[in-house]
This record gives sequence, structure tokens and C-alpha cells, in this order.
Amino acid sequence: MNKIDRLLENMTLREKIGQMVCVRAYNFRDKIPDMLSKGLISSLGAVIITQKGTRDLEPVIDIIYNYKKLSRFPLMLYMDAECGIRDMFNFGTIFPSLMALGATRSRELAYKMGYAIGKELRAIGMSMASNPVLDINNNPDNPIINTRAISDDVELVIELAGEYIRGIQKAGIIPNGKHFPGHGDTDVDSHVAMPVVRHSKDYLMKNELMPYRVLIKNGMTGVMTAHIIFPSLLGPDEDGLPATLSVNIITNLLRKELNFEGLIVSDSLAMRGIKDVYGLEKSAVMAVKAGHDIILQDYNSDPDITLDAVVSAVESGEIDIKQINESVRRILKLRESLGNLNNDSIDIDEVRKVVGCDEHVAIAREIADKSITVLENRDIPFMDVNDERILVIATKTEEEGSVAEDLHSNITGKSGYMFEECKKYIGNAEFMVINEDPKPEETESILKHAGNYKKLVFGTFIRVISYKEGSGSIPESQARLMEKLNESIENPVFIIFGSPYAVNKLPLLNNCIVAYSDCEYSIDSALKVLFGELKPEGKLPVRVNEKYYNGYGL
Repeated sequence: MNKIDRLLENMTLREKIGQMVCVRAYNFRDKIPDMLSKGLISSLGAVIITQKGTRDLEPVIDIIYNYKKLSRFPLMLYMDAECGIRDMFNFGTIFPSLMALGATRSRELAYKMGYAIGKELRAIGMSMASNPVLDINNNPDNPIINTRAISDDVELVIELAGEYIRGIQKAGIIPNGKHFPGHGDTDVDSHVAMPVVRHSKDYLMKNELMPYRVLIKNGMTGVMTAHIIFPSLLGPDEDGLPATLSVNIITNLLRKELNFEGLIVSDSLAMRGIKDVYGLEKSAVMAVKAGHDIILQDYNSDPDITLDAVVSAVESGEIDIKQINESVRRILKLRESLGNLNNDSIDIDEVRKVVGCDEHVAIAREIADKSITVLENRDIPFMDVNDERILVIATKTEEEGSVAEDLHSNITGKSGYMFEECKKYIGNAEFMVINEDPKPEETESILKHAGNYKKLVFGTFIRVISYKEGSGSIPESQARLMEKLNESIENPVFIIFGSPYAVNKLPLLNNCIVAYSDCEYSIDSALKVLFGELKPEGKLPVRVNEKYYNGYGL
């Protein structure tokens, strides 16, 4: 009898369900050690770790290793790391956004990014990552995918995501290609409400579903599903069901028609679009019944609620025990093939050699350097500016210093970093931080003060934040301020640290640089272009409007 057969034979029904429910209940973390030691759970989300009161390296590794030692079964740890483990922790390499990667159009960098992130995840004991986004971001008004997507071009998504996945799997991590069947053509945040995508199945197979069709054939081992309604993909008795809860979409389409043999993972069951309609117990049962191998438990609720609901559904016959056995076997078999089916010790010295290492930082910097895209240029680069008076303005958001709900990434202010980097180039500058949604009196004061300068650098930080109204965009008040500065200053340069779609709210700017990301390396690279140290190479990976087409870049 092999190891997997022995594990399965020794598991009770509740222990098997504990493999399938990824527990993220940080409000109930005091229960976790006992449940791990009894084998009642064996899949944890890294959300629990960050809520222990630390995001620093040594305490985090201590927590992870202690969980591994406590766990009766091989522990599977899962986390979001779309831009690297520093999305969630205070250590590791941060990478520019996937849209920045798309702007490089580099297969080599895509592989290196996936492999580097995978190595850092594996080093700290993770088994599975919620990466990468496979959505075709063909809706400029998308508030939650946006710069998290590689492109609006199907072929470019397939090309770069395929290399990213090859890299992360080479490092021994199970990826989650997401959000199946596709979240790109929505203008609603599924954390808040339930989007509806009304395209025909034929259209979807050639667009949203094409990355899955190709990458599944190429060996992708994990897929995450979306809380989105796709009427054309639903079965005859499934009217109004989100994809997450549809047997026709999860089992018949993904598992059978697309021949996917890897792990199917649900998006978070904490998201309001599903939680408010179906509740905790029903959504968990329906998600498993639809064909998921792993469901992401609502992090605000007691894990026993979800576990009890699924166990009861199996005991009553609503869910076939055969399906449970197949899912657990699939989880264990895939983990064994990647060599992470053991509760191995973690060597902190080895971790330090991997996370945030020079090699990975160099990859992040190269992606940033090759992604910077110039949309308009009258005065770039600024040269010999040490004696010139320059006003540098950067925006801030009220969310800075907090954590994005559900996505759980750090939201850090970057204006201070931008100002410090500007000092390397400018000897005589004044720096101002403004609210991203400036009030009329703030706008008036800024315009009056800016009139004293011939040159201006305006950095706008546009973030994709779950549950945030206006996520991925700029407020109208900021757009109008930028418009007036563009008209009144002789040499204004606007740098967009985030979504290129922001220019659709603006007039034709004199000088415009797009960085797609607010990571430190993207800030560095944008300033290198502005001050003549770097030639811009990036090309838009999305169609912004008729003028700024996919592939545009000066």
C-alpha cells in the first residue's frame, strides 16, 4: 500500500473534509492548533498567520513550522502572492503587477517571475498559490482585475501566463489560474456583488476560456473559480447560479469537457456576492457538490460551521462520498508529485538565502525597467535639473497603512519613497502629498502654489483594492486637478503608478508615463525614464482607447 492509500485509509470523513476546506478563520485562530493536532483540518490560508500580530520573517516562520509540527496530516498552506510573498509579509521580493509583465512581452521574464515567486513560497513552507490571473481584461471599467491581468489579448495572456505557470510549478508550487471562467469583462467587484457575463458559449470558448483550454493541455495543475453568473454556461436547472456553484460549469465544463485533472479551488466564500445570497453552509455544500476539490472558507466564521455543513451533506447522501475520496486523493497525489507532502522542518538560514535574494530582486527590477511605457512626450527626459525649481506631487489614499480585505495584501503609502528617489535627480525640489480625492479648497491651493513652478512631476497611485468604491480608477476631482495643471504648468509630467485606463478620464496630457504598478522598482524605473537614465521599452498590453492601442508606446 502506497503512502496516499495509507493516508486515505486512516482518515475519517471529517478528516477528509478537513483536507478540502482551506481554513482562513483568523478570528478563531485559537482553535487551529487543537484542530490540526486532531487531524480535523489540514489546509490553512496564510491569512491566519498574518493575523497573529506579525508579518516579520522569524515569527512567521516559527508559526508555520509550529503548525507543521502540530498537524496530524501533511499540512497544505495556501496564500495569495500575485506580486510575490511581500504582498502579504514584510519580507521577500515584491514584483511589478502582471500588467507590467504584459508590457514587457517577455516570455523569459514571465518564467523567471513565476519561478522566483514559487521558490520564495516553497522556502517558507507554502504548497499552493492563488496565482496567476488568467483573465482577459477587455473591460476598461473593471474595478477588481485591471492591472492584475496580463493583457486584453488572449494570445499574450496564454504566452506569458504559460511561462509563469511553468516557472511556479517547477519550483514545486501548485498555481491557481484564475478566475474561471473569466473575470475580465466585468464592471463589478465580485467581492461586493454578483457580476453577470452574458457572452455566448462559443464566444467564451474563443476568448475567456481559451487560456484554460490551452494551459490545461500544457499541464497547469490548479484552477480557481469565480463568483460570476454565466447564463450561457449554466445547466437547465441552474438559472441564476454563479459559476462557483454550478455543476455544469465546474464538473461538466472544466473537469470533463476541458479535461482538467488538477485541483479546482473556489474563490473566497467570504465574498458578499455569494455569502449574502447563499449563506455559509449552503454555499460551501453547493461549491463542493459542484465539483471543487478545495473551498476557501469564510475567514470571519468558525471553521466548524463550514466543516459541519459539508460532513452533514455527505452523511445525508447529498454529496457522494466517492466524490470526496476522489478530491482528497487528487490533492494528496498532486502534492506528492511536487514533493511537498511532508511536514518538513524549515531552516531559517536557508529561507534568508532565498526570500528577497539579489537574483530575485534583479528579475523584479528588469520587469519594471522593461515595462515603463511613455504615452505622451514633449519634455521627457528632464535633463540637468539640479538648479531648477521643480514641484513634485504624489497622491495618497485613506487605505494606506491598512490591509486589503480578502485579498489581504499590504496597502502601503509610496509617496515618501517616490520623493526620496526624486532627490537623487533633483537638487531643488518641493514635495507635496495630496489626497487622491482632493476637496475644492485643496485643489485651489495646489493650483495657486504650482503657478510658481515651470516644471512639475505628478505621481498618481492608482490601486486595485477589494470592496473599495472607485478601485482601479482616479476620482473626478483628481482628474480635473490634473487637467488644470496640464494647462497651467509649462513642463508637467504625469506618472501613472497603476491602471493605464485612467487616461480615459483625462485630456491629452503633455507628458505621460505609465508604470502599471506602485512597487518600489516600478517607481525607480519610471523616474529613470523621466530623468534620462533609461530608455522606455514598454508597450501597452491593453487597448485603452482608439489612440492608445494595444502595442502603443513611444
